[in-house]
Amino acid sequence: MPSGSCAAPLKLMKRTGAIIFLLLIFPGLTSLSWATESLQSLVAKRLGKGGEILDLSGVVIGEKGAKKLATMAQLSSVTTLLLQSNRIKQRGVKALAQSPHLANLKHLDLWGNLIGDMGLKALAESPYIKNLESLKIWKNEIGDEAFEIVGRSQNFLNVKTLMLNDNLITYLGVAALADVKTLPRLETLNLFRNELGDEGAVAFAGSKNFPNLKALYMGQNNITDAGATALLESKFFPNLKLLDLVLNPLSENIYVKAYRAGKERGVQVILR
Repeated sequence: MPSGSCAAPLKLMKRTGAIIFLLLIFPGLTSLSWATESLQSLVAKRLGKGGEILDLSGVVIGEKGAKKLATMAQLSSVTTLLLQSNRIKQRGVKALAQSPHLANLKHLDLWGNLIGDMGLKALAESPYIKNLESLKIWKNEIGDEAFEIVGRSQNFLNVKTLMLNDNLITYLGVAALADVKTLPRLETLNLFRNELGDEGAVAFAGSKNFPNLKALYMGQNNITDAGATALLESKFFPNLKLLDLVLNPLSENIYVKAYRAGKERGVQVILR
């Protein structure tokens, strides 16, 4: 049998498996939801808590839907916007960032929308989205380039939770993040499954810009004993209560230092 004859069925099987996986996560996942009914009526149905919460997670509205959503006056009362896996991409998030109706937004979740560096830059430069308290932009192919602009932005001064896990951030990006002085209230930072390495861990451990940090997730970043030691012995996180270093290539020596950090400073260190 020619090798190419199996390729199409195999691709179909992989695609079908991916669809089933998404449906398990989002039972209501559909690209037809706002095509078969107006996006306006869908938003009206999904608005909750007196119009303060809008959850469109799993509804594939795409860039076009995001642009339409940005024009809707109903968003003026929204403080929590959940847009997980909507495929809005860079142009979609740019449209939302330019919407005056999102001036009251405090919590934004954009999981799995492929917004990239340009999407993060759009949020950092938004003239309206300036009151965020939590920003969840995990799994979005974000790299290193956006953090210089984040460092100049005044839009994230109130952010307490920043989720950047499952992206493409290297030591260069986290070093730029370490220099950022515009996240003074940050309490939770998730950098799980990026590409930080020891250089990134050491750079962040030396930052004096996060005195309120309580939880730091740096698992699966190819951090060895050198990077872990820098984080465990850093004097710049006086309020740190949780340090997650799971799935990193660490030796038994780190367990001793983790125990010491827990006993002396009350830090819960997760290594497995």
